[in-house]
Formats: sequence, C-alpha cells, structure tokens
Amino acid sequence: MIVAAVLLLTGCVLRLGYNTLDFWIPYYVSDYVSLNSSQEKSFESDLDLALAEHREKELPKIHRLISELQQDLKQPLSFNQIRGYHFKFTAIGQESATIFVPTFSRMLRSLDQTQRQQFNQKIADDIEKIRQERAVLTTKQKITKRSQALQKTAKDWLGSLTNKQRTLLTELAGYQVEMEPTFFSIRENFLTDWKALMAQPQSAAFQQELKRTVHDLLAFENPTAEQELEFYLNRRFDVMRRLNHSLSDDQRQHMQALLTDLRKDIAALIYQ
Repeated sequence: MIVAAVLLLTGCVLRLGYNTLDFWIPYYVSDYVSLNSSQEKSFESDLDLALAEHREKELPKIHRLISELQQDLKQPLSFNQIRGYHFKFTAIGQESATIFVPTFSRMLRSLDQTQRQQFNQKIADDIEKIRQERAVLTTKQKITKRSQALQKTAKDWLGSLTNKQRTLLTELAGYQVEMEPTFFSIRENFLTDWKALMAQPQSAAFQQELKRTVHDLLAFENPTAEQELEFYLNRRFDVMRRLNHSLSDDQRQHMQALLTDLRKDIAALIYQ
C-alpha cells in the first residue's frame, strides 16, 4: 500500500507503541510458538539489539520519506507518483524486516520439531480461518465489508468522505474481492515455502531463505501470479490517483496535519 509503513505507526500512539515493541513482539510470537526460558532470554536479548539498530538506521529513512510525501501531496499526485510511493514504502518495509531477520533466524533455528510443527500449524490455521470467514459471504457482502474497512481508514486520514470518494473506495473493494482467489493462492504458496524452510533449519542458506520469504510476503510477490498482481496494482494505483485528485483543501490539510504529527513522533523516537 502507498502508506503501508506509515499506517503501521499512526499518530500519538507511535511513541508508546514503538517503545514497547520489546514486549509486544515476544507477546505475538508466543501466540505462534511456546518458547522455553532459554529461548525466550536469547530471543529477547537479540530483539533489543535489532530494535536499537532499527531505531538508528530505519526510522530516519521513514522520516525522510514522509517528508518527501508531504511535499508531493501539496499537489495532486500522478499515477507514477502513487506507484512510486507504493514501492518506496514497500522497500522500507523490506529493509526494516532485514534487520530483524537474524534475530528471528536464530530463534527459529533453536526450535525443536514439536515447536516447528506448532508454528507451522498456527500459520495454516490463520489462513484457514480467513478462508472460512470469507466462504460464508456473498460477493456483494464481501465488497460491502471491504469497502467499509477502506472507508474507515480513509476517514481517519481525511476527516470526512464525499459520496464520490466512497464510490471510488467501493470500486477498489471490488477489485480486491475479485483478486481473492489469487491472494489465497499467494498465502498457500507462502505456507508451502515456509514449511520447506522450517524443515531444514540448520541449512547454511536458512537465514538468506528466510529473508527472501519475508521480503516476498511483504511485497505480496509471487512469480506464478505476477501478471495478475501487476494488473491489480495498476487498477489500484488508478483508483488512488482519482481519489487523491478528488480531495478538498480541508481534506489535504487534515492529512498533512496527521503526517506532520507522525513525522514529529518519529523524530522524537530517533533522538530520545
């Protein structure tokens, strides 16, 4: 998404949320695998170092990119600008993930067979849960539900929406629902790759393969669906271009104010 990295770090909760990642990351990991005390201690120690490195190296990049985005947002964005920011934020997400790959690599390599099976099963269960939730909905219900979610996010950033803007977001929701089989295929391919990776944790290539798998997941890339994804992204970028061109002065000011607050919070994190 064009502001995927930004949406992970929103508003006034940024400072609190970032400074407590050393708690929340192990908390969420515990939902996937039960670590013993020795594994927990090593993981948390490695995580502290990775978070410090991320604060030093990656937060300044995010700060600069938000500043660049704010400058460009003073005028309606072109299709190529929207496309460009999508890939710039994706790249920053991948660079951030790269810092944490060694930490997670060491943790994953420390797992025994039972723990690896637990991790694999949790991922499979998550995918199946989403599939079952979607299976009971009609296409119209799926579009309505997705449109409502998109509108909620847009309202957070713009303050209010016009009927035209709601229609544009419903159009985007339709494209996303249309792509649902492809999205599930990508998730299934990820699970297959993940299981193959976890089957050989002591391989010399394990960390590099983990990095590749995570990068592909963050970019939502898959060679077997490359053309479909490119077609979807181009339609998505066009909707976002039309949405951006429809913004009122008040909406632009609202978004700029939020981005300014976000940039200030990131600056405070960098220098604290």
